[in-house]
Amino acid sequence: MKAVYSGAFDPETINLLRSVLDEAWESLRPEQQAQRSKSLLAVIILKLAATGERDPIRLRTHAVTEVTASEPTIDW
Repeated sequence: MKAVYSGAFDPETINLLRSVLDEAWESLRPEQQAQRSKSLLAVIILKLAATGERDPIRLRTHAVTEVTASEPTIDW
């Protein structure tokens, strides 16, 4: 069972989340970065971390999937 967010993250977790955010942002293509904000990625990561998730791969994968799933499709 995952822990529920208690209102604050410890310094180690903050460093982990910052690293996950940077890696998730860098994994996006430049055009994806131009269409999305890094803040949106941060919100997704923080919400997942608030449920107790600390696995960097799951955090990053979920955030990138969430951001790219809402991409507008251009039909040429």
